[in-house]
Amino acid sequence: MQSCKNAIEELVITEIDFQISHLPQYRRDQINVSEVAAYALNRLPPMYATSKSGWMRQRKKAATEMRSQIESAVRRALTSVKPDALRDSRPLPSQEVANHARSLADLQQILGAENASWLDIPTALENALLTIKLKSSVSNTYMVLSKREAITGKDETVFDRKPPEISWKGRQMRTSTSLAQDAQKARDFQTYMVDVNYQFSNVLEKLVLSLAYHQIQKLHPAIAETVDLGEATAYVLNRLPTMYATTEKGYRELRLRAREVYGKEVVAVLKEAIAVCVETPNLQKVPLPLARFEAELEEALEQIRWILQRDDINWRNAPFIVEECLQKAVSHELEWRKRSDYNYPHHV
Repeated sequence: MQSCKNAIEELVITEIDFQISHLPQYRRDQINVSEVAAYALNRLPPMYATSKSGWMRQRKKAATEMRSQIESAVRRALTSVKPDALRDSRPLPSQEVANHARSLADLQQILGAENASWLDIPTALENALLTIKLKSSVSNTYMVLSKREAITGKDETVFDRKPPEISWKGRQMRTSTSLAQDAQKARDFQTYMVDVNYQFSNVLEKLVLSLAYHQIQKLHPAIAETVDLGEATAYVLNRLPTMYATTEKGYRELRLRAREVYGKEVVAVLKEAIAVCVETPNLQKVPLPLARFEAELEEALEQIRWILQRDDINWRNAPFIVEECLQKAVSHELEWRKRSDYNYPHHV
């Protein structure tokens, strides 16, 4: 939910990484960092923000006034969270952890494009496809020469050799030169990607967002236009205790508890939030810094659709389709096009 994000999450993850870095490797391997993060976040106040100014304000407050609380919460979590073989540890529903950053991380891994931003992905895809094409040409040349040598008797053991493997994997491509040139954007990108290896979710986020949407829909259209959905959602979330879950069972239990315990309170606070939004609309609102990557996401997907000639690609299925198409390219079952060859219509 890029229009509304808990600013304290990144600080908790950073603190976890710092504290476990002092532990021996065997101990680190035993730690479920997602559970540690959820434990700590559930004992810290929510700090949701929806704008650049709000984000900077919340992060500054968390980094200064709450530093000791964060350190203590993480230390307590590392002590309290223990491995339990009998615990139902089925992961969260995929729709609860799916987000744009995770899809990008999957594409980075598939394409061997370390630290690639969304804008780097189309180039990484083209490079992978060109690598497959090149290796295929080398393999075909090898087979032709091998047959010729076998016929002429120059190399009787030539067929015992294996032809070069046709694959795009194994090539590491460091990209994101634009990130390296813009220090602030690089920091924002780090925040954007910080939780891709963590599996946790505040079950209240989607619940409150859904309720806020339905409450706003009940308003007169002229009034509804003045209410920012993200602002109303953040207003409510900052006035409720966090309820982070890491497993399917925990998610169900916390969601049921949220409805039973906080249902009426959520509706009451929502009405208050809507009234505040109507009375003092944030007309000069600058989006969260992370929102800059959403425009890049759309541009990247448009280019990927062009290259692969697929109109059905979105951020959810992009990793699956890209990997499938690369496999097809290996077996010569894919027709694709380079942007430079077809005068791709850039919009950036």
